[in-house]
Amino acid sequence: MINRTARSAFDGHIETASNMALEHSLGFEYELGWAAGLVSYALYAGDITHSESTLMHQRIQAVRSRRVALLCRSSRREVA
Repeated sequence: MINRTARSAFDGHIETASNMALEHSLGFEYELGWAAGLVSYALYAGDITHSESTLMHQRIQAVRSRRVALLCRSSRREVA
């Protein structure tokens, strides 16, 4: 189980990325990169299982997929 401090940091990076403006692509990936790094370190340290790691990475992917969908939608509006 990931410790409370690392979990709050992970949640914080996910939250920050989720609330970031669409124009800030670099900052968005920076936040998700930190979250992925925390997951990788926790897995390496043995704090979480592979299944927990997979679930946390799926959460990161879900945030990234939502971002791509929003970017596609906004670019369609600009073209139309």
